[in-house]
Amino acid sequence: MRAGALTCDYVGGELRNIRLGDIEVLRRVYVAFQDRNWTARPWIVTDDVVVDAAGDSFTITVNARGTFDAEPFTWSAAITGKPDGTIAYAVAGRARAQFVRNRLGICILHPIEGVAGQACTVERVTGQTVQSSFPLEISPHQPFLDVRALTHEVMPGVVATVRFAGETFESEDHRNWSDASFKTYCTPISVPFPVTVKPGDVIEQAVTLSLAAPLRPTNSGQERPVTSTGPRSAAITVLSPTRRKPLPGLGFQADADGHELTDHEVSLLRALAPAHLRIDIDAASTQARSRLNEGLLQARSLGANLVPALFVASLTDLEQFSDLPEIDATAIDHWLVFDPSSKVTPMPLLAAARRALGPRAVIGGGTNLYFTELNRERPETSDADILSFSINPQVHASDDETIIQNLATQAIIAANARAICGSARISVSPVTLRPRFNPNATAPELDVSNTPLPSDVDARQSSGLGAAWTAMSVKYLAEGGSVDAITYFELTGWKGLLERDSPMQPMDFRSSPGDPFPLYKVFASLVGFTHVRPCTSSDPSRFDALIVEAEGSFRILVANFTAEVLSISVSGISNASQPSPDVTIAASPYSVTVYDLATTTP
Repeated sequence: MRAGALTCDYVGGELRNIRLGDIEVLRRVYVAFQDRNWTARPWIVTDDVVVDAAGDSFTITVNARGTFDAEPFTWSAAITGKPDGTIAYAVAGRARAQFVRNRLGICILHPIEGVAGQACTVERVTGQTVQSSFPLEISPHQPFLDVRALTHEVMPGVVATVRFAGETFESEDHRNWSDASFKTYCTPISVPFPVTVKPGDVIEQAVTLSLAAPLRPTNSGQERPVTSTGPRSAAITVLSPTRRKPLPGLGFQADADGHELTDHEVSLLRALAPAHLRIDIDAASTQARSRLNEGLLQARSLGANLVPALFVASLTDLEQFSDLPEIDATAIDHWLVFDPSSKVTPMPLLAAARRALGPRAVIGGGTNLYFTELNRERPETSDADILSFSINPQVHASDDETIIQNLATQAIIAANARAICGSARISVSPVTLRPRFNPNATAPELDVSNTPLPSDVDARQSSGLGAAWTAMSVKYLAEGGSVDAITYFELTGWKGLLERDSPMQPMDFRSSPGDPFPLYKVFASLVGFTHVRPCTSSDPSRFDALIVEAEGSFRILVANFTAEVLSISVSGISNASQPSPDVTIAASPYSVTVYDLATTTP
């Protein structure tokens, strides 16, 4: 749809991709409900949506009702776009019964590209204006508080203002959780929560986007910026060989349920040549030492070193690991130690682990949660050999478009982690499609899944799209050269690399007994390669590429995020002495296409 010079998409009660020509002004405008556990719950948009789009303007009326805790809440939205480039989103909602919420109301997302580091003007609820800027580095805390309006330049001479009404808003840097956005949301986090919504309570909020632009008048009112016509060119550009980086050590996580691998499963997994196998161990458990031994046996069967992740509530629990036989001690790549009651490994725990595990042990810490925690509680890096954090793309939203957009943020996190971690090696462990658990749940028994599958399971684990996401996660974590090791997924089952020989197989998860998932083939394609070569995509929302090298070999993994076959040209394939001709790759829908080109690396 169009609102004067702006274009946007309407999707399921919200606006997305608000653009001025090819420039993304806002990524998303939507109504959010987060329950007492901060879990985002979906709305049910009723069938009586009315869309009237004509020329340079549009009006939309939407009605929706809540799910889960917010089932008694209904809301209506009036969404308008005007020929002068003004877009308004106004929502009114009412509760017919009591429920509890942490957040309820409008949120907007600014994109990262073209916005991070940009100067902006913040108008506070008092009317005071403050000159500020969107963070360039990932901000650990809210960069903008008490917000009534945000204004920034979207292109030379054109400024966009987002104005809020009905609540006090503030902004957070969503990159902390790998989202590719800055989020401005209703109800400051400093306000006590959860809040009880009572019968008859009403919310009325609005957000308005307006432009101040010296666009030259035309017969139709305003001249739009040049906008691409038709699909953008499909091109991958390979960057200089001098920018190639070592491929991080890629490993996996032992199945959390203790599944005993069959010979068939071992054979398939060993073929991936994993660098390490992570196993989580509750150090207070009477089975802690036997679980370590099980992990050592499993790692040996896969030809991998072991990474024990110890959860240590009492320092004395470390003593049981201090007398390992030499053959076991040398089979451990490194240890990760976490305190279950702390978000980031306390320095005394690292020191105690070093004393208990011996001077030759490689000791790591950090967080079992997200980069957010490292960013907010920056550790003393001199005491750690390795610092770790986890990543998943669905802390805030789960749709295909969002998780694809979030991929590039992994590169930003990796670069910021390097600045935080000093000389310590960086481990991203683990990387999963869904959150493994909800670290913010205050009532875990009420934190049920939004889907028919368990909340830590994503049906896309066994899909081509899951494979495409995985390949590009490797790309963005590896290309900058900051990350030393990455742990992906579990070994088998719904959260793994292949289906078990004897699976549980609901209709909501498509797989066949014993078969590898498409993402298994991504890791199989990386075996034997030692370096990653940076490249860029002309349209990373539709396709992207990971390029790996080894002596005499050059492999391109093209991820196609669309439902169509794409013909993608690849240019810049060269080494220090000789360029290679451009190639064209036919990329199948929702898949990873592997293309090999023999070349001599410098």
